[in-house]
Amino acid sequence: MSERNRSLIPSGAYPSPNSLYRFNFRPHPSRFSKDTVPRSTAYWSANMYPDSEAEPRPAAPLRDLPPLASGRFRSLRDGLLALPEVTERVRFMGVQWRWAWEYGLPGRRLCWLHVMDTGIGGTFTVSDDEERHLLLTRRVPAVVARAIRDGQRTGPVRWCWIEFGERRTIESFLGFMKRKAVLVRATPADVRIFGRSKTG
Repeated sequence: MSERNRSLIPSGAYPSPNSLYRFNFRPHPSRFSKDTVPRSTAYWSANMYPDSEAEPRPAAPLRDLPPLASGRFRSLRDGLLALPEVTERVRFMGVQWRWAWEYGLPGRRLCWLHVMDTGIGGTFTVSDDEERHLLLTRRVPAVVARAIRDGQRTGPVRWCWIEFGERRTIESFLGFMKRKAVLVRATPADVRIFGRSKTG
């Protein structure tokens, strides 16, 4: 992968993708979209909290962002924290991502929110197994499916980026995170059932 295509992944700031998942993987060839546009250095330089020595408070974006962006951050934050067992952590993710808001379950990360001068962005990962069960067996909102399709692959994991420019995108993302949280809490046997379920 070229340096340009590595721009979505926080180099040196995150454990090996294989350590994040409890499923067994069989990597398959990358299926990048020709329309994929990796985040540039200029994009990441717009992070509102660039100083590694100045950790922002969890609620800082509510005060620091313009009203519209602040409201979007509040909706995302409240929606994610409303999911069972999900916790929030503000982490410095290296010189590329800088400070990010991380949301996860015990032992598993769900997503990160990026607070930028230009608005709110998000990154989430999807493993091969998750892609199969979430994308192929269940209807996924178009904006999320596009982010997965355009995700940058490292081994068995896609790193997917999404911009929260509309309320509908926020609602679609939160719905997807709710389903992803259910899936990652499942045992391997449960996953097989979940993938065939019409109601789960």
